Amino acid sequence: MTKVTTVGGVQFTVPPSADQAPSDADLGETDEIVLTAAIKAKAAELGKNPVAIQNWVRNHIEWVPTWGAIQTADTVLGSGRGNAFDIASLTIALLRASNIPARYQLGTIELPVAQTMNWVGGAQVPAAAQQLLAQGGIANTGIIMNGKIASIRMEHVWASAYVNYAASKGAIDGGADASPPQHPNINAHANGWLPLDASYKQYQYAPGMNLQQAVPLDAKALLDSAQLGATVNEAEGWVQNLNQAAVQNQMQQYQAQLQSYINSQNAGATVGDVVGKKIIAERMPATLSGQLPYTVVTENPATSRIPASLQHQFQYSLMDHWGDQILSYTAKVSQLVGKRITLSYVPADKATEDLIASYLPKPHADGIPIQPSELPTSLPGYLIRLNPQINVDGQVAAQSSMALTMGTDLQGQGGFTQYSNPTQWDLTPDASHVVGQATAIGISAGGINAKQLEVLKARLETTKAKIQANSAAALTGEQISGDLLTAVIWSWFVEAENHNRLGQREAGVVETPGLSYGLFHAAASPVYSWGVVRQVKFPGVNLDIGHIRNLTWAKDNDQSKWVSYNRMRGQYMSALEHAVPERFFGDPLQCNPAGTTTLVAGLSECPQGISAIKAIGLATAQGQKIYTITAKVYQNNPNLVSEALAAHSQETKNRVQSALNTGMQVTIHQTPIVENGWKGAGIISIDPQTGAGAYTIEGGSNGGVLLIFGAIVFAIGIYGTAVALAPALILVAAGIFFMFAAATIFQSSSPNAEEDGCNFFTTAGVNLLALALGLLITGTIGIVLGVIAALLLSLPSTSRGVGNLCAR
Repeated sequence: MTKVTTVGGVQFTVPPSADQAPSDADLGETDEIVLTAAIKAKAAELGKNPVAIQNWVRNHIEWVPTWGAIQTADTVLGSGRGNAFDIASLTIALLRASNIPARYQLGTIELPVAQTMNWVGGAQVPAAAQQLLAQGGIANTGIIMNGKIASIRMEHVWASAYVNYAASKGAIDGGADASPPQHPNINAHANGWLPLDASYKQYQYAPGMNLQQAVPLDAKALLDSAQLGATVNEAEGWVQNLNQAAVQNQMQQYQAQLQSYINSQNAGATVGDVVGKKIIAERMPATLSGQLPYTVVTENPATSRIPASLQHQFQYSLMDHWGDQILSYTAKVSQLVGKRITLSYVPADKATEDLIASYLPKPHADGIPIQPSELPTSLPGYLIRLNPQINVDGQVAAQSSMALTMGTDLQGQGGFTQYSNPTQWDLTPDASHVVGQATAIGISAGGINAKQLEVLKARLETTKAKIQANSAAALTGEQISGDLLTAVIWSWFVEAENHNRLGQREAGVVETPGLSYGLFHAAASPVYSWGVVRQVKFPGVNLDIGHIRNLTWAKDNDQSKWVSYNRMRGQYMSALEHAVPERFFGDPLQCNPAGTTTLVAGLSECPQGISAIKAIGLATAQGQKIYTITAKVYQNNPNLVSEALAAHSQETKNRVQSALNTGMQVTIHQTPIVENGWKGAGIISIDPQTGAGAYTIEGGSNGGVLLIFGAIVFAIGIYGTAVALAPALILVAAGIFFMFAAATIFQSSSPNAEEDGCNFFTTAGVNLLALALGLLITGTIGIVLGVIAALLLSLPSTSRGVGNLCAR
């Protein structure tokens, strides 16, 4: 009987030499490689064969030009995209689930420049490709031949698999006689460690429709229409009384022209048909080649797991007014993708718990659900002590023992490790925290993926069904409130990404979502008396998106295109900060959405949100002077803030002054606006060198606010003390259930030309006005054009189309 030896989980009759032998770690699980049911099922579907695994991953997963581990294998499988680390993790996970030992291989590679430009997203010149690689943290250098860049040398990572190679080059299992059967040959001499790189591929770029050429937007005519009856003072940097009706009429006409042209070309056009698409051209080799499709310059020793220094992390901290840390949480990004992350406050003692309970309505004896109108409008903050904690999928991940008074202002700070060096941090301050708020922390690690949306949708539907069936005892307040708040913040990222994918081609840029996060609060508003918080009210919700990181550059390396695109994207994302909450808290069965021409009798108007872009648009419509304060305007009018903007709060004036002092270009309306109970200012501060900036509203939030009745139920629910209030929470958040059910993301690449997602005319954020605005803003931006953008994007979402998520 032939002796069988097991080495590294593989059976041999002729064992391998020490330098070739697999180890137990080569089949084990790591942070990024967890052999989930989905991974095992996909491996089984592919016959647990290395050739099939390599082909499937290569043909179905889009590569993203970033450095360092961000996703787990399971999330890459669900998202359909990832960087080289992520794709290697998926490849290795499928191999290990097939009992095929596999490792990571890091090294330096060299590619012809044309192939590199194709791979990064269709760059047109070498410098653009290098810029995108550098933004993603991938070290690279151009190799010059005959006076020009001929190839790009760059850092990279791929997989190495221990396969049956001698007889079949991986196509046939060599361990059929083993028990259980295995792919590697039982005679180790027939096996080898082969390199596999499913991340490298060349794309086909379908061009779409050339709308700029076929239906050019006459920006001059639009400007002329806007200025009919308007006053423009270039010396002082303001414009007043833009002709709103003429602007809207021009844009409606242009939308009609666009729609007519698209219908004439293809009435059933998909998004990809109109804006173009990136297609993964399938390759199905029958065997493994045993070599990589590029030159390998150097190789590091192979490893069974990704080193900690190459694993990206997320961090969030809370500090008091003096900057002293109250709470801090750090975790690997790969462990947070697709998770519900909440910042909540729990009673610090029994007295606080009893006090909060005493303010809540008691369950009705007849079983009728508690209504939002029965909820308290405020709580006595000075009597309530709370402990902050961060929860991940319902489990406490970090908690402070410090008892804080409800209504106390706190400072937040969050961010990720840097792409170029995952041991260094890129952190952003947040000024929207108040003790007692319920907050969802939404993470977009290269985008929100379809799988996480589906999981959250299913969970929300289950929750709703349990509450309606009066069987919510097993649910927690954190789960109910947290899921609802998370649905909104994730949807903002979905909308922003859809717009990214729709707008970049017309602008001539490549853009890929990076590592971003945002906050969505059930906002707490303290009422002070003699410097003491007496009451805390819960007037509504607040969306605070302060940390957005995208990889963006012009395909032809034209920096001016990049600057213009950043401006356009910033304006649109600011508009989403009021439009998304409006849509989710505006159930059309309970209220009349703004802009609706046919009103339902007996229904009130749906709540309206405020963002920086909307505040400026509303002020424009009111006839206010809108200031665009450039460096030149500020130099010629040094007292402009104290004189022209004297009606604003000191906080707002300080913010404007600080931005101007650092060279930013500031857009602001002359006096505060009052809208639906909210009073304040919208401020846009732009870096003229990059087009990026901050879109803030009064109070310092990088986002938007929506005043709604009953928001207190989110905060009380997340305290974990009031599951009985779940029916009231469902009523307050009915729009979330109604709208989130249709949320999905269209894909930008696919293994063939037919699978490109949504019908164009039903797609989120791709409404023709948004497309027209993109064509307008990517041209010359001046004082009037910027205000036109604000005016258009502040229109009700029903007339603008913002917020209708793509339904496939």
